[in-house]
Amino acid sequence: MRNAVPRPWPMWLLLGAGLLVQTSLRGQDAAPADDAPPPVPQGVEVLARGPVHEAFAELTAEAQPTKVVAKQPPKPLEEMPPEEKPDGDVQWIGGYWAWDDDRSDFLWVSGVWRSPPPGKQWVAGYWREEGDGAQWVPGFWTPSAKEEAPQDVTYLPQPPEPPKVAPPAAAPSTDVFYVPGHWEWKEGSYRWVSGYWARVQPNYVWVAGHYRWTPGGYIYIAGYWDYTVRRRGVLYAPVIVDPNVVGAAYVYTPAYAVPDAVVVDALFVRPSTCHYYFGDYYDPSYRDSGFVSCVVYSQDHYDSIVVYERYNHREDPAWFNVQIGLSNDRYAGRAPVPPRTLNQQTTIIQNTTVVNNVTNNNGTVNKKVMNTAVLVAPSKAIAANGGKVVKLDAETRQTVFRQTAVVRQAAAQRTRAEVPSPGGPPKQPRVASLNVPKPASVGPKGVAPIHNVVAPTAGNTTGTPAARPGPTTPLSPSHLTPSAPPPGPVTPKPTTSPSPFDPSHAPNVAPPGKPTVPGQPPGLSVTPGHPPGGPTTSPPGKWPPAPPQKDKDKDKDKDKNQQH
Repeated sequence: MRNAVPRPWPMWLLLGAGLLVQTSLRGQDAAPADDAPPPVPQGVEVLARGPVHEAFAELTAEAQPTKVVAKQPPKPLEEMPPEEKPDGDVQWIGGYWAWDDDRSDFLWVSGVWRSPPPGKQWVAGYWREEGDGAQWVPGFWTPSAKEEAPQDVTYLPQPPEPPKVAPPAAAPSTDVFYVPGHWEWKEGSYRWVSGYWARVQPNYVWVAGHYRWTPGGYIYIAGYWDYTVRRRGVLYAPVIVDPNVVGAAYVYTPAYAVPDAVVVDALFVRPSTCHYYFGDYYDPSYRDSGFVSCVVYSQDHYDSIVVYERYNHREDPAWFNVQIGLSNDRYAGRAPVPPRTLNQQTTIIQNTTVVNNVTNNNGTVNKKVMNTAVLVAPSKAIAANGGKVVKLDAETRQTVFRQTAVVRQAAAQRTRAEVPSPGGPPKQPRVASLNVPKPASVGPKGVAPIHNVVAPTAGNTTGTPAARPGPTTPLSPSHLTPSAPPPGPVTPKPTTSPSPFDPSHAPNVAPPGKPTVPGQPPGLSVTPGHPPGGPTTSPPGKWPPAPPQKDKDKDKDKDKNQQH
């Protein structure tokens, strides 16, 4: 949210509803293969840049109607899941069509293997008709249903623009981050809830509460814990498919993975499409089209990926400025950029030469391409993150493939529930029920429903953090530590557990002589964490507990594998 994030922080994708299948497969572990993926079929071009599947990384930019494109998408590709998956409980979330501005046509965002955020399930996005064109309606993560029953979705009026707020002072310590304020619908109107400091949870990122635009109103997505990028699963490269060449019976299987380091190194946001993008979008024309380097974007917006990367590089104070400099150098042509296609990557690596990626007859543009692999075999991407590769047999893959029609039902329901009101956005909340298909467990004995994992709540005995309310509250002087300066947020008290930072120990304190406190709109007399004109409240939804202990144990094992 704009103006909610200070620059000096010390931390660091239609009706392509997609296939969503939970796999608890315990098959034969396969050693990472050195063999390259199979040859790319004629009529298919593998891209080394493009949209990041929105279930892999959910953008939390200010909600807005997505851009309308010039034509309707084709029917979804028949997409067979790959024969290899990461070990553990992961879901296959199928791909969808996305608009490619350069070609004025659609490309296919490949499906992903995904470890879902704890206690969440995916509701896929879809394309809707808009005049002669089409408009993408984004998907979102929603709390997993405890029972097979319809889920109520509330469609709200359009939230106001974020107010101008005073940025928080320097963070109390290197293991905390600032969660931005947000609008909350309460008692018939929107009220502003101030931001607050929270403690970093190693190996997890906090996806801040945000709104999702739909034709029928705005959906509030409460903040939640998600895995870091390297622990989310496998992101596959997008592709361009020529139907005249591949034919009507073509079945696509993703074969090239995008390593997490590549995603983080060249990551962009584009709010007008509600997507992250990875790869080379450093030409000035892309900036004019709304692409913003994620590290640059994070200077005055909250971005969970950058927040965690800053924390991950906390021992290197210059890391963030180096990333900003690298982004600027790539824009200016002073630093090489990633290749744009698999063909270009192959040519560069085989020839070990640097080539131009921009054709210009007068030779005035000379952007150079790095000779580092952006696309790799999925087995290598999995092994690089400390995971093991599990082979799927043909029957299991077919079972996963057949689930597509079931999961698409949720997107079809959304098209009926999210019809625009005749008078524009709703003036009052409206509730609709959606039958969101539950994931299915895929194992050696076939497909069976899984039990949703419900993260422990306050008072749990698993050693994981307990749930806590979000906003901060004022402190009495007795809470201040001796080393903390009087102005600004105080240094948090030491804690013996990796729980989220207790907001009652880190208030937002107004600097001397300033009329506002961090996260508070100017001119409003508001206690931090309290909505204007109302009683003390928590943000919509509470801090979700950290993931189950078994997830944390799995992360520890992966870290050990990385060290050997």
